[in-house]
Amino acid sequence: MNSGTDETLLEMAREWAREQDPAFHRFFDISTEDTAWLRAATDRDIRRLSQLPASAFRVVLLHREDGNAERHLLNTKSVVQVVGVLGEIREGLSDRKMETQIYWNLKDSDADWLLTASPTQRRQIAALGRIQFVVRDGHLRQRVEPYPEPVLHRFMRLLHA
Repeated sequence: MNSGTDETLLEMAREWAREQDPAFHRFFDISTEDTAWLRAATDRDIRRLSQLPASAFRVVLLHREDGNAERHLLNTKSVVQVVGVLGEIREGLSDRKMETQIYWNLKDSDADWLLTASPTQRRQIAALGRIQFVVRDGHLRQRVEPYPEPVLHRFMRLLHA
């Protein structure tokens, strides 16, 4: 389930980067080099990246109780897509909490919030732009390139998880 959600997130990021959608920089904390790589990434690159043992992104929630999003923002395409990803992550947390937390590098408080938050609350936090998908250590393009030795490759994947 996690890798499928990760592939959806990567495809969404690639689409937004290619279209220069303002939602890209609103929801993704990503370098200029990785943005260029993402724009040029093939479906195969996206698939390989999503099949790593941990997501290329970590999920950061900036949940504060203050503020309500304007009504017109609640149903924008980008908010609906992000809420869909959060819903899938929530399902993963319900089924296998520890594995999903590790996969997405979620803090305990963020995982607990996702499990207890209503769909309306998730939509509100997305519309307020309080969700960030942050590239983990290293670059997207480097995570796709295989390491020369299988043992070293497995070791490096564990370090980056």
